[in-house]
Amino acid sequence: MQAAEMQVLQPAELYKIDNETRDLLIESAPFMLEWSRTKCKHKEVGGMEEWAKTHKGEQAPVACDWYHGTWQFLRLLNMVAVPPWYEFYNEALSGILRKKPDANVLISACADYGMLATLHQAIKTAGANPTIQIYDICATPLASCEWYARRNGLKIQCFCDNIITSPAMPLGAFDLIVTDEFLTVLKKEYKPQITERWFNLLAPGGSVVTTAMLGKVTTPELRKGYAGRARLLVETNGTGLSATSVPVKDLIAQFDTFAEVHTRHMLVDEQEIRGLFSKFELKFLKVIPTPGECVNPTNSLQIVATRPAK
Repeated sequence: MQAAEMQVLQPAELYKIDNETRDLLIESAPFMLEWSRTKCKHKEVGGMEEWAKTHKGEQAPVACDWYHGTWQFLRLLNMVAVPPWYEFYNEALSGILRKKPDANVLISACADYGMLATLHQAIKTAGANPTIQIYDICATPLASCEWYARRNGLKIQCFCDNIITSPAMPLGAFDLIVTDEFLTVLKKEYKPQITERWFNLLAPGGSVVTTAMLGKVTTPELRKGYAGRARLLVETNGTGLSATSVPVKDLIAQFDTFAEVHTRHMLVDEQEIRGLFSKFELKFLKVIPTPGECVNPTNSLQIVATRPAK
């Protein structure tokens, strides 16, 4: 097994929202808000609401609508971690797709169509024609991916299932698994389960491409600051939110709820990554600093982990 390679990247202009992305979000954000009201369901285990269930008592949300219905509006404020924050995705994904243009690709959970759009760009860069399957525990981001796929003539298969426990997922079948910040969505006890799961889902020689934040816990003070920052951005310039036709007071209420219950389960250090991917051939870049969400700034790792070919 190859030792992990770590480099430190100082970001320059990595964290900006381009006009094309902004226009697409203005169109799609109200749809996600609508879908979240019917498609986000209660889950016994997992989901973005799991932390709140054990920390907020009777005030805990019963589903993940607060997350999925708010996510794209916060993207318009550039206040949530998304694949375009990391330029390495296109290079890493297109490099793999050039070597295997007909790759079987798994998007391992997603907040919206952002990861699919990033994969789409890599497909165009590589001139590839992969098979794409998307799994998520909630139907709302899958609806978002289907919306994006229809607009862009992409063929995808979507499955609403728990990636860690699903008996239906084909083991050893995927040449590429891609997901953004899924490791920091999962609680500590789930992290080794998902990397083991990725290893078993990959074909020999297949790779996981992902990112993961390093940082500390989300304190009440950080939550309050995050909500205040969102409110200030909305009230001062709107940054495109007015074009969505969603009332400002409704958006601020959504942002307040998001700040109250959204939690990243940060990784501790680079050694934790090495342990989680101990079966893989591992390479990663450390990005200092990275804009986080409530915990901001923080650091991130850009990861390419490959299942050995033999």
